[in-house]
Amino acid sequence: MTSIHDILTRAADLHRTGDADLAARLYRLILVSDPAHMDALHLLGLLQRRIDQRHGTRIVARALRLQPDHPAALFNQAGILMAMGRLDEATAHFRRKLVSEPSCIPTLTRLGTDALACGRIDEAERLLRRAAAVESGGGAPAVTLRCALERCATARSLRDDAADPSLPPGLIVRGVFRDSSGYAYVVRRFVQELVAAGIAVRLVDLNYGQGDNLPDSMIDPLLLSLDRPVRAKAVLSITTPPAVECIPGLKTVNFSMFEGIDIPPLWAGLSRRHDHVVVATDSSRAAWLRAGHPAERIHICPAGVDGIDPGGIAPIVITDHIGRRFADYPVRILNVSDFNERKNLIGLLRVWVRTTRPEDPAALLLKAGKGGGIADRIGGLLRQASEQAGRPLTQVAPIFLVEGKLSDAAMMSLHAASTHYWSMSHGEGWDLPMAQAGAMGLTLLAPDHSAYRAYLDERVAHMIPATVTPGIGGYARQDWWSPDENEAARLLRAVIDDPAATRRSAQAHLLAQFSWQAATRRLIALLRECDAL
Repeated sequence: MTSIHDILTRAADLHRTGDADLAARLYRLILVSDPAHMDALHLLGLLQRRIDQRHGTRIVARALRLQPDHPAALFNQAGILMAMGRLDEATAHFRRKLVSEPSCIPTLTRLGTDALACGRIDEAERLLRRAAAVESGGGAPAVTLRCALERCATARSLRDDAADPSLPPGLIVRGVFRDSSGYAYVVRRFVQELVAAGIAVRLVDLNYGQGDNLPDSMIDPLLLSLDRPVRAKAVLSITTPPAVECIPGLKTVNFSMFEGIDIPPLWAGLSRRHDHVVVATDSSRAAWLRAGHPAERIHICPAGVDGIDPGGIAPIVITDHIGRRFADYPVRILNVSDFNERKNLIGLLRVWVRTTRPEDPAALLLKAGKGGGIADRIGGLLRQASEQAGRPLTQVAPIFLVEGKLSDAAMMSLHAASTHYWSMSHGEGWDLPMAQAGAMGLTLLAPDHSAYRAYLDERVAHMIPATVTPGIGGYARQDWWSPDENEAARLLRAVIDDPAATRRSAQAHLLAQFSWQAATRRLIALLRECDAL
């Protein structure tokens, strides 16, 4: 007869290897024989949270009633509660975990960084120093702790500066401004325009120690010089809610955005800690409001576009492995995307494979990911798209790929080399490459959803119908939009066959309504309305 121990061992192995259904059945089998089996309850709860977080939480809570000081169950329950936005309950479980394991580095780190996020600097530093005293590996945990302690010191100096009457009044801006992400670009452009408008800015890097930063030579020297103290009323963080850290005595304003229909519960819980949230579009505002965020504490300030004459930028020169030049194709379609499921590169490639022919006067240019080493992954997506579309890649119009980190100017050269910009994204908080492409006169093919509706319509762009569908991957348990691939194929075929007749331009509209200067004026007005400037 198989023992409970053997069944539990088998179930845990299945759990680790991803066979959740069979593992759950074995955990339940154990509980039939022993309804108070702590480990079976705990592990079943972890599995169930993937399907229903509330149900999973209730099962783990039953386990903790049996053994209130069980370290793994306390830590996992805290994580579940955090993801559900139940932040105070999560913190209470982390504290209980620390009582049972006083030298647990992950628990000390979580409690320390949460205290720092809430502006409890002394408590945060005390917990983080305890963790650093135990940590001896010198790897990623040590880097995380060192950066967190540096942020404690920065927070203390920002707090003290705010009370110093000898300093000039100004604004603290926090954000990743050194990398090639969309958030970093927003930080750079807002800060440049804030300074141009006469605002004294102290620019603070988020400093999480994990960024793949651009070299200093690719960053405006102005930004690197903005480290002088100011007497601020508020900290403007341009980032996602989990990266915001409050400074005692200063208002917390977070400029953020979201790409799906509803923000995650964690974001909702964290945002309620902040004085004000600023988002780029009504789509994001609606997502916060659906999560119960107070309407008077959320505001809209669109991001911007740069007024650049594409004739003044040298187009990037691109050739493929057989010597074909991107510039030789009359219809040159650009897509800039991170390599993630939300960007729906598989859908875009599927439409390209099913629609185009080698003899077409068209080519697709992909700038995928922020670093190198992406070619093999794109190749895998192409093979998948070929199988799904039922067409060999030899019968498809050319696809060019650009990898690696690019400066802001080099990114503009991608637009200058192209005639069209096309997205099949499942959702956007703004989509800087699309907006900038429109400002530079490219013909746009955009999904008719999320942020795109804030600055595009059928008069100035080709809008691809989309329907609400369940998200996957990092958007599991949330909804996003799926563009209609049949309509996308029809539009793609039309712009390839007759680019002149299908020409549309959003340039005048975007430059008139959405310049970075206009965006910054709106941001300054909002900050003054909130007594944050």
